[in-house]
Amino acid sequence: MVPQSGSKNHIPVMADEVVSYLATELSGAYLDLTSGLGGHLLALSKRLKPEARLYGVDRDLEAITEAKRRLAKVEQFETIYHSSYTEIGSIVDEFKDKKFNGILLDLGFSTFQLEDESRGFSFQQDGPLDMRFDKAGGGLTARDIINGWEEEQLGNIFFKYGEERQAKKIASAIVRERQKQMIERTSQLKEIVKSSVYNKFLNKSLARIFQALRIAVNSELEKLESVLPLLPDYLLSGGRLAVISFHSLEDRIVKNFLKEEEKSCICPPRLPQCVCNKIPRFKILTRKALVPGATELEINRRAKSAKLRVAERI
Repeated sequence: MVPQSGSKNHIPVMADEVVSYLATELSGAYLDLTSGLGGHLLALSKRLKPEARLYGVDRDLEAITEAKRRLAKVEQFETIYHSSYTEIGSIVDEFKDKKFNGILLDLGFSTFQLEDESRGFSFQQDGPLDMRFDKAGGGLTARDIINGWEEEQLGNIFFKYGEERQAKKIASAIVRERQKQMIERTSQLKEIVKSSVYNKFLNKSLARIFQALRIAVNSELEKLESVLPLLPDYLLSGGRLAVISFHSLEDRIVKNFLKEEEKSCICPPRLPQCVCNKIPRFKILTRKALVPGATELEINRRAKSAKLRVAERI
């Protein structure tokens, strides 16, 4: 994942493409399961008719407060619900609409979060090792992981979630350092990584380690894998699902899910005829993931790694 633009000049990633693909029914209902600062909902509102309905979900109470302020005068805006998108069943029970013409998952996070040093997302400023999207919900922090997990566990998440080549070396350095003192600040972790990699690779390694910790703290990949199979049940026939991912692990999960959901048969090739009776639930509309255009990248360089995949409910 990469952050989006900050709160004051918030630019939702690939907003034109999202609106173009999702807004098929101008009087319909639309759900943004990662509404953040409300940028995509605001973009949708400009295309939709006044009688359309817009709903949001987010884990970050501070982001919800800002999004509600920005959407206060939007006629189609219904509400933003504070929860994880994995709870979509109980969330939708609270909404007027139970099925939607479009659902969006934007797996990025905002500079609004990145620039808040108290959240601990950034290695560019000193702050507590927290990294939770939902601070109000308690749970595991990056500090807990760094100081409590075994060396092998640390190495595994740095390699798996951060794709960091020096994962084992960095994990070993962390364990040595925490025997001297607790590692509680982003600046402490930064110095440990700095001591473990060549200077020319430092920023990339820091970005990978911080990404890996954030993914582990928030169980991001597990949550994505658990919610995707639920989403077809909340789309109307012809409704569309759009997912924006920001690194290969996320994109692979989304790509493979959509490919499986498009198949009409999953029987072994050796069988002479289909016996699985599988019914496809999606038709893929983006055979190749869409990426931001040059114009968008000039305005928002942080969108560089974004990939958008869209499928239609059958």
